[in-house]
Amino acid sequence: MKTRRVFAALSVVASVAVAPMVTATAAHAAQSTCVNYLGNKGYLVGPKVKAACSHPALQSPLGKIPNPACLTGLGSAGVREEHIPPACDRA
Repeated sequence: MKTRRVFAALSVVASVAVAPMVTATAAHAAQSTCVNYLGNKGYLVGPKVKAACSHPALQSPLGKIPNPACLTGLGSAGVREEHIPPACDRA
């Protein structure tokens, strides 16, 4: 019985340690997709673009919604208006 409790406690600790790594990988992949999209459109991808693309799209019952922080960040970075929503959808 004691072995089961120890195993259960170790499983919880391990899952808590691994969860941030899994979510960080997914977020980083989305940021890369946003950055790559803008790079393919001819934009210089610097710190402002990377920072804006780090704000992930929001999930709603209707689908993805661009994050307002991404939208304003890319606007401040000089990205043309027609490229901002598609880039933020990829974030």
